[in-house]
Amino acid sequence: MVDSPNRSSAGHGQFGELIAQAAASLRPHYAGDRLCGDVASVVVASDGQRFCGVCVDTASWGLCAERSALAAMIATGTYSFTEIVAVCREATTGRLHVLPPCGICREFMQQIDARNLDARVVLGEGEAVLLRDLLPRNAWPDPLPEGY
Repeated sequence: MVDSPNRSSAGHGQFGELIAQAAASLRPHYAGDRLCGDVASVVVASDGQRFCGVCVDTASWGLCAERSALAAMIATGTYSFTEIVAVCREATTGRLHVLPPCGICREFMQQIDARNLDARVVLGEGEAVLLRDLLPRNAWPDPLPEGY
């Protein structure tokens, strides 16, 4: 679970506080030639609790920051959320970026609870879209006509 940071997010858009919380969770670490903790995520559960996660990039495929945060949420018995954000910081410039979730994360979000289709995915300081808009064809397809 993540506590609110002590810093103000004034002047940083509607999602500034959530972005700042994710940025505070960044913990880049090299494990051999693999970089872990360079992407962080915060998810706001349907009950208001916040959970953080970081990416773990390993030779065994690893885990995205969003799924890491969602796993922390699921460990408490909560499966639905209202908002999620992921960030990374450029190593050379120190600039922070908000990242859209990859396809695996998008699919995972909706598979753990159908209500998550109405959750907001933060894409910038003042920008978010519903998960359903990132997964426009998320329904199971109809079968082909008989004879195939």
